[in-house]
Amino acid sequence: MILSELEFVIPKNTKLNQTRIHTLQPFSDEIIKFLVDLSKELLKQKEYNELVALGFWLRKSHITKLKQQFLQKYEYILPRGVVFHIAPSNVDTIFVYSFVLSMMCGNVNILRIGQKTSKQILVLLKILDKILQEYHNIANSLYIARYGYDDEITSYFSSLCDVRIIWGGDNTINTIRQIPIKSTAIELTFADKFSFALLDLNNIELNNQFFEKLYRDCFTFMQQACSSVKAICFLPTTKSKKDEFWKKFEEYIQNQNISYEAKEGIDRFSATVSLAIKQKIKVNTTKLFYKIKLNSLNDIDREKHCGLGIFYDIDIKTIEELLKFSSKKEQTLVIAGIKKEKLLNVIKSVHPIGFDRYVKVGNAMQFSEIWDGFDILTSLCRIIDVDI
Repeated sequence: MILSELEFVIPKNTKLNQTRIHTLQPFSDEIIKFLVDLSKELLKQKEYNELVALGFWLRKSHITKLKQQFLQKYEYILPRGVVFHIAPSNVDTIFVYSFVLSMMCGNVNILRIGQKTSKQILVLLKILDKILQEYHNIANSLYIARYGYDDEITSYFSSLCDVRIIWGGDNTINTIRQIPIKSTAIELTFADKFSFALLDLNNIELNNQFFEKLYRDCFTFMQQACSSVKAICFLPTTKSKKDEFWKKFEEYIQNQNISYEAKEGIDRFSATVSLAIKQKIKVNTTKLFYKIKLNSLNDIDREKHCGLGIFYDIDIKTIEELLKFSSKKEQTLVIAGIKKEKLLNVIKSVHPIGFDRYVKVGNAMQFSEIWDGFDILTSLCRIIDVDI
């Protein structure tokens, strides 16, 4: 593709005009009002759970709280400049959280989304285009480009940016990292990660409310998000309690009317067969999920797990055992039946290499400005030190 011919889906029929690029005042009233208007429109999209969740996250009370907490920490802040976001293909709405945080900081945002566009993204783009008609300053600071893998375009945007944010797999990140950015620019990368649930069934009431929350942590993105639960670890309990857990979880899943495309079913079966060839495993299958019983944490294969209703089932003796096993590839640990004080004591004692997020069951998919150990808001601002 010739750069001069590149057009943006937001704003429509627009070429990038560097002379119009200008930053905004961080956390300005105009930005807050735009985000609140966006929230209201997204909350109407009842057909799309991810858009509704995004709308809820953007509600005025939450955005105002973020603003107040941030400005209490830093008195003088300025935008970093131009932020180039490269969105992942596995989670439709993650790029919106990324540019929203950057927009709050007053930056100019250039977003690259892939050519495979879901119906949900088309709805989102239509909403953004509509609202931006009323916000000309913001419209001049937000560009969304849709293109495939094109090093020329990515190099061009990278040469402009003061921050580059890459959401994607390890190969994608390593490839893009070969493309230089300005010596004064910074880069944030959010790579493939693996997430667990840790359950003490002795302290959990296995009711419908519990399974609704666990289901949300597992199936919101069909286990394709980095924070999706793919392995469930159990602290010591009775066999009958574990059997009850899996029986009730299966019943709950069956009532949710999940459907898989033919290719997804083949991928799931192939992944399980591949695991079986590698090591002796016990697999319990249903139409909706595969439960793979592993003898130890060391038997986990992160690369071969494709999501789509596959669960590693691992019995462990202590919390310490899991945290000591963790690597840089672990992101979220969903907790149920364990008190916060006990968990914190173990974290302080073990200093685990992995797990940057510890959340209550039901909260794995809740986005936060603190992500993968980064304070994204702080990274997207220039913190000005005035000492005179």
